[in-house]
Amino acid sequence: MSLGVIKEWNCLEHGEFDGSHPICPEHGCRSRAVVQEFRTAPIIGSRMVRQHHAGLKRSSEMMKISNFRSARAGEAAHGGNVGQNGQKVLWGDDCRKVLGRSFAELTTIAHKPLIVQKRDGSGEMRLERNNAMREVATESGLTQRRVAKPGELRVLKGDARSEPVAKSITT
Repeated sequence: MSLGVIKEWNCLEHGEFDGSHPICPEHGCRSRAVVQEFRTAPIIGSRMVRQHHAGLKRSSEMMKISNFRSARAGEAAHGGNVGQNGQKVLWGDDCRKVLGRSFAELTTIAHKPLIVQKRDGSGEMRLERNNAMREVATESGLTQRRVAKPGELRVLKGDARSEPVAKSITT
């Protein structure tokens, strides 16, 4: 026999009790004044939440951030120790003051090809996209789209449009 979920109840005449139904355990009580109570906090959390918190803790220790807060517009989400290790939030025209150029100018420069002289003086290397990781991924073929050949392909017999497509896929 299943009793159901045990809940917390309160009989206004006899006090608190736990049970699956709102029936006062006191002998002779008609249970007219029984209300459900919530005395025990529900379990808030799971393995995923604990792992998330552990990851945040490791990240904050690695970045040496100890005082997170809710950020308002124009603020960093952590305060007090900004500026350590060259990390600083730059707002508005602060970028020009600190870096010597506006953010728009820096963005324009970043979109230009990167040209670096070789150490031996024999010429220069040119990266068109100014992103070494992207360049290496493209050169090595990591970004090349590869589609496996289908094991089975169905084509409507006599359909002039689907037959050439099927031949190009399978060859």
